[in-house]
Amino acid sequence: MNNTSGKALLISGLLAAPFYLVLILMLGILEPGFSHLTKPMSLLGGVPGLRGQIFNFGVAFTGVLVFIFGQGLWRQLPAKISTKIAFGLFTMGCVGLIGAGVFHCNEGCKNILLEPDFAGRLHAIASFLAGVGTGLAPFFVWLVMRKSDQWKRFATPTVIAAILANVPGIIFWLTFFTGYRLESVEGLIQRLGFVVTLIWMFYLAISLLRWKRRKT
Repeated sequence: MNNTSGKALLISGLLAAPFYLVLILMLGILEPGFSHLTKPMSLLGGVPGLRGQIFNFGVAFTGVLVFIFGQGLWRQLPAKISTKIAFGLFTMGCVGLIGAGVFHCNEGCKNILLEPDFAGRLHAIASFLAGVGTGLAPFFVWLVMRKSDQWKRFATPTVIAAILANVPGIIFWLTFFTGYRLESVEGLIQRLGFVVTLIWMFYLAISLLRWKRRKT
């Protein structure tokens, strides 16, 4: 494992899931009446004052961690076209997350749900790119891993994560764009896909760390 890119991969992979989960859980607790089961995460970015700013910065920072992780994998995996596509998708996810943090909801996400404006439309587009990028990237990582003796041990968990990440995302965006929204569980569906990707990043980082220690 290349030292510089390997360390970046491990650090970003280990940080992303705990950071993001603590971010949304704590800010959700602090927001009266907020439900992780029914409410989209974007509502936390429209909270006036410091809490909304913290959420939007946290989303953008998570995007940076996703990008660093993707770059680390790109440098570690065999040089295949699928590796490049995976890195491109991680980059798309990063751009989407940063865009979602910059072009965020106003209070109650009225600029997306009730009176769509320029920032609200950009937020929806950025969130979609984030979901597509982070959801599809593991599929292309799996395509490389399954044909590599060094990485084959991680192939099965990776394809499982890819499937679990995309099913909720497909349901969420189909219901969002068609108007047939599953409001009673919409928040849970939205979280599941992205959180699965972050957990996969954590799993891969910690597995590589253990593997590296066994070799030394």
